[in-house]
Amino acid sequence: MSNDPEDEIAAVRAQVEQTREELGETVEALAYKADVKSRAHDKADEVKAKAQDAAEQVKAKVVPAAEQLKAKVGPSVGPAAEQVKAKAGPTAEQLKAKAGPTALQVRARAQQLPPPVLAGAAFLLVALLVRRRRRARRRP
Repeated sequence: MSNDPEDEIAAVRAQVEQTREELGETVEALAYKADVKSRAHDKADEVKAKAQDAAEQVKAKVVPAAEQLKAKVGPSVGPAAEQVKAKAGPTAEQLKAKAGPTALQVRARAQQLPPPVLAGAAFLLVALLVRRRRRARRRP
């Protein structure tokens, strides 16, 4: 080192500035460690990004395979689906259409009954269901 006071002052000032920067970085690091919520959010974002990447990779593999399978099986599925529909009987929509008026009648009648009668009917229904289940368990 030289004995020039200007050089010594400049060196000390540079050292003080460097120490301030290091201290600022240390304070930021400690503040980040103390902020658990922020760290958890960062980790969640990281995991979410990994999951999205994995999903995209799986999709990239599955979609072409599904297309190939669809091309191979597609022509034979149509007739089979028609057979299943024919044998299955009424669809849910058809059943709703048939049961709709009956359900409305039951609802209207239930609204006319006093609450104790409804409670008794509900109890009776539950008792019958429990009895039925117990009998079914006893049978081999």
